[in-house]
Amino acid sequence: MLSDAPFSQFADFVTSADELERITGAPLPQIMAKELSGLDQMCRDFIAKSTFCLIASANPEGHLDISPRGDPEGFTKVLSDTLIALPDRPGNKRVDTFHNVLLDPRVSLIFFVPGKMETLRLRGSARICKDRDLLDSMAINNRPPKLALVIHVETIFAHCPKCVIRANLWQPEEWPDSSDLPNMNAMMVKHAKINKTPDEWFESLKGTGELDLY
Repeated sequence: MLSDAPFSQFADFVTSADELERITGAPLPQIMAKELSGLDQMCRDFIAKSTFCLIASANPEGHLDISPRGDPEGFTKVLSDTLIALPDRPGNKRVDTFHNVLLDPRVSLIFFVPGKMETLRLRGSARICKDRDLLDSMAINNRPPKLALVIHVETIFAHCPKCVIRANLWQPEEWPDSSDLPNMNAMMVKHAKINKTPDEWFESLKGTGELDLY
């Protein structure tokens, strides 16, 4: 049970679905009806163009994780109307999503296509796959992934573009100036208490393969 203590500075909260709907209003029937239980051709085409997605997972203790995935268009393979596969490219080896899926197979994804305002949301159940034929079919620069996440699609639907429009996500001229923000190397040195400068830390990673994309 979530403690109320961290939220004690606020006085008024929504505590029921009825109250929530009174505030937000009820969705149009068509909004609820747009959910599909499999991939039609429009969903397939969207996923084929997607170069980036976010995948959410959880373990039985309720700890949640959201992890990004990105690759050239077509990196998510549509295997059937209800089955897709995502390659696992080299990363930081935490593999939080995989650890979660081993305990709780439920996942949720949202796919983005650069320049496209709409997104595509998907829910399903996942397995960690090491099938050689599948992995070889996902090779880039003759380097197949070591693993893939195969997902059985249970629900999929298009999401309206309002959030992307409000964020100016694809309008570079509207992006905030981020030049004063630290890069990953500076954050690693600070957060992990590494006794090196950010540049020294970056150089130390070069020879270990930690920076490899494929």
